Amino acid sequence: MNKLIVFIRSLLLGVGLLLACTAQANTQAQIDQVVKRLSDIAVVQGGFNQQKKLQGLAYPLNAQGQFIFWRGQGLYIANEKPFFSAMTITGGDIINWQKNGTGSIASEQSGLIQREINKTLLAFLSADIALIQQRFIADWIFEQEQWQLTLTPRLDLIKKNMRNAVMNGDQFLQKLVVTAANGDETTIEFHSQIESAAPSAAQCQWFYLQPQQPCASFASAP
Repeated sequence: MNKLIVFIRSLLLGVGLLLACTAQANTQAQIDQVVKRLSDIAVVQGGFNQQKKLQGLAYPLNAQGQFIFWRGQGLYIANEKPFFSAMTITGGDIINWQKNGTGSIASEQSGLIQREINKTLLAFLSADIALIQQRFIADWIFEQEQWQLTLTPRLDLIKKNMRNAVMNGDQFLQKLVVTAANGDETTIEFHSQIESAAPSAAQCQWFYLQPQQPCASFASAP
């Protein structure tokens, strides 16, 4: 009898491990599909709505604007309402823009939470999952074509300021919610996203301080 019980337990354990391995393999395949999809995007432009809920403030702060992601060049984000505020985030610098198109390299970085939002957005849109997993514990959930990625900081410096970041999407990133350690919450919802193989001249100008020469070849692009 004891041998039978041991056998049944071993069998159940083996089945459980097999199912766990199968589920893990399926999840990894789904992650690979998301990464491949992101890797195939050269340029994407769209709009966004942002809401910040700050501790001690009775009402949320709302903003809306446009963004452009250009693989290998960076991410341009422009708040258009309630006032204009724009920047281009590259791998090394941040360019601050005025509404007339005049830009300058940022001498001072924004707060840590905003920097992490910028870095995480750029890394994710660039499909740099390795960098994200280096900085965060990544927890994926899939439901048909929809996915959710919860990022929990690994680094103590980030932990002191950020509780987590949650991304949702399908073919594109649709929503990002970042919760600070003190409970402040920033929600960005993306919409009207259009993908293209190359930027237009108008899009290109937001990635160079002197865009005339590097953007000339995109003059006839749609």
